[in-house]
Amino acid sequence: MEIPDFRFRAVVGALMNRFARLLEDSLQDLRFGLRQLLRNPLASAACVLTLALGIGANAAIFSAVYTVLLRPLPFRDADHLVDLTEYKSRGVDSGGVSYPDYLAWKAQNTVLEETAAYFLVKASNDIVLGGPFSTERERYATVTNSLFSILGVQPAIGRGFTASDELPGGERVFLVSDALWRGVFGADPRAIYQNYLLDGESYTLIGVMPAGFDFPKGCGIWVPTSTLGESGRHDRISHAYHVLGRLRPGTNLSQAEAQIEIIQEGLGKAYPNTDADWHVRAQPLLNEIVGDVQTSLFVLLGAVGFILLIACTNVVNLMLARALVREKEFAIRSALGADRVRLLRQNLTETFALVCISGLLAVAFAKWGLELTVRLTSVHLPRMESFRLNVPVLAFVSAIAVLATILVGVVPALHASRPHSQGTIRDIRQSDEVGVRGGRLRGALVVSQVALALVLLCGAGLMLRSFMYLSRVSPGFQTEHLLTMKIALPGGTYPKLAQTRAYLDRLMERLQTLPGVQSVAAASTLPFSGESDWGTFLIGEGATADWAKASAADWRGVSANFFETLHIPLMRGREFTPADEMNQNTLIINEAMARKFWPKTDPIGKTILNRANGSPLEIIGIVGDVKGAGLSAQAKPEMYTPLRGFWYAFLVLRTNQEPSKMASAVSGEIAAVDRGVPVYQVATMDQLLSASVATQRFNLFLLVLFAALALGLAAVGISGVLAFGVSRRTREIGIRLALGAHPRDVLRLVVGQGMQLVVAGILLGIAGALALTRLMASLLYRVSPTDPATFVVVSVLLALVALIACYVPARRAMRVDPMVALRTE
Repeated sequence: MEIPDFRFRAVVGALMNRFARLLEDSLQDLRFGLRQLLRNPLASAACVLTLALGIGANAAIFSAVYTVLLRPLPFRDADHLVDLTEYKSRGVDSGGVSYPDYLAWKAQNTVLEETAAYFLVKASNDIVLGGPFSTERERYATVTNSLFSILGVQPAIGRGFTASDELPGGERVFLVSDALWRGVFGADPRAIYQNYLLDGESYTLIGVMPAGFDFPKGCGIWVPTSTLGESGRHDRISHAYHVLGRLRPGTNLSQAEAQIEIIQEGLGKAYPNTDADWHVRAQPLLNEIVGDVQTSLFVLLGAVGFILLIACTNVVNLMLARALVREKEFAIRSALGADRVRLLRQNLTETFALVCISGLLAVAFAKWGLELTVRLTSVHLPRMESFRLNVPVLAFVSAIAVLATILVGVVPALHASRPHSQGTIRDIRQSDEVGVRGGRLRGALVVSQVALALVLLCGAGLMLRSFMYLSRVSPGFQTEHLLTMKIALPGGTYPKLAQTRAYLDRLMERLQTLPGVQSVAAASTLPFSGESDWGTFLIGEGATADWAKASAADWRGVSANFFETLHIPLMRGREFTPADEMNQNTLIINEAMARKFWPKTDPIGKTILNRANGSPLEIIGIVGDVKGAGLSAQAKPEMYTPLRGFWYAFLVLRTNQEPSKMASAVSGEIAAVDRGVPVYQVATMDQLLSASVATQRFNLFLLVLFAALALGLAAVGISGVLAFGVSRRTREIGIRLALGAHPRDVLRLVVGQGMQLVVAGILLGIAGALALTRLMASLLYRVSPTDPATFVVVSVLLALVALIACYVPARRAMRVDPMVALRTE
């Protein structure tokens, strides 16, 4: 049965009228709420600032969490992409896969739709680009032609790699990033399909990747796997590739890992000397990119959640106080016909206006605060280069604002909108009961504030103690007055290692004569540079080498005076000499390697078999451990060999003046030897050391900042609640003083009531901290997450601050004049 048209229009008209009335009432409530806020500008400003700090802190940390962890990768169906690597059960984690293993996985698996491989890009993967422009040093990646298709990205200009580009002996081609295309090639279309020098070899530029494409991270040049040559395609020793796979529909990560593991077991049986004992690890590609920052960011997100709760608790107390003061106003409104829903809506509208103003201010706090923090702590978070306040972050701020409105507005609104008796209207003077009404609720809010603040203080205290321990750790050498930099020799100009050695000898002679330089050394990698390498070996000599039983250790090639320059102590034996650099049959190990492989014997004079060339190396010395991977990491077994030749190497100079001031002079000497050699990654060793603890410093800075903010908010909350209580109990205090009570008795009364709440909050906070600080155990160094000393110190600190907060309103109560108080009442 159809509804008559006139009835439909009547229903629609009624709904429109009702909506119009609701909108008009809401606008009226909003205007009235804003007038109420302006009537008490100081209290309103305090509420706005408190909420803005709470919401802003949440917005800042959530923006980091979203940008780093939650934002999808800019690739096709990125959640189906997995990263596959190999590791050895003896503890060697290569972080990569051999190229023949990749080909076997690709051919035999049934769980991956597509596979691709790319050379594991480290900071040492540099290539020298030459042409009609100045020589440039760029990071590069060797990739299969399927890498770009699996990511769903194709060149914006030119073409990508084809299957024929991967074949050994094919045309030498390369792709460049958009930034390199614009910065070096001037975005000139005529540069495409022209020949350029890569490490002195002629390559053809065939394409430009889209703007923003940055995979593997930091690469400016991509070359096909044909550069490996025929021998490289069959190299089972080098584990230098990462493998990407796209999961087939209906398969998951564990299934993919299990099947590839079965394939790898078969390879281990077929090639026991190279593939035995290697296992497979699979993880989402996002996890590979972001690394181990998840725990830090989620701990910080929990911390700012506590900040928001403390801020809301403070504002609730202020709003409750306002509700009590305005109790007679609400009673009159109720008597004039306003129902409870109308009063409730009016109060929530006032709160919403307050929160909206706070939210706008919080957005500015979030963007400014996070950028400043990252700059001050010098931290590098993965994917943070694209940080901005985008739609998801603003949506989060809006959700937090709604939550804050509910937390802040509901309790005071329910209190204000409750039914009032006629006696409330008739009584012009506020009774003493008004001052204590809701006292239990306000006390509970103070207890919760103190408990939340104590949890944050415990977390910050643990981080502070951890960082103090970390800062006292010796890196194993003297970092002061050391200048470091990296040089890259074009392979075409220096095709033989002997030529690179001759270049290094000439360069070090010139650098040694520079005023202010005490000593100069060179190395394949440096501590805290972010670069490392490792090698496999067999202990002892043998005609038949069973490499399936090989061991591994970190490896570093160094010049003869490396240990002297860095002041790494020689524990036993001797250091390298120029003769060792020529013979290449000696080895120096660190104490960690000696302890692990020769725990009961003296390794001096012992021999190991080097897998790189199958030659025996005699151990001639033992040096102290160097914490090159980070101060918090255990020293790894490490072996040093003479640096006879190189194409990429670090220079390190010990100076008798500020090392950073020597950088330009050193660069000038390098250019004087050969202007075609790029110089980059110039830094002092102290800067490298500082950068190695940047993440810990970032965590410490924010946790201490949030804890201090929580402590301040809690102190303000305690003081505010007691001050309001004193103002409402003026008559009671006046009577006590009139009956002979000493002002000190009033002081003890007010302070005692406040400290009872504080003690209850501290006890509750300790219980919460014992449970929650365990979540940050992985962020601590040599400190237990339940460290008793930290808990005691922060509890005492919080109690002292709370005592001061209680003393301020208590002192005001001491000064109450009994006659004035009684006349006022």
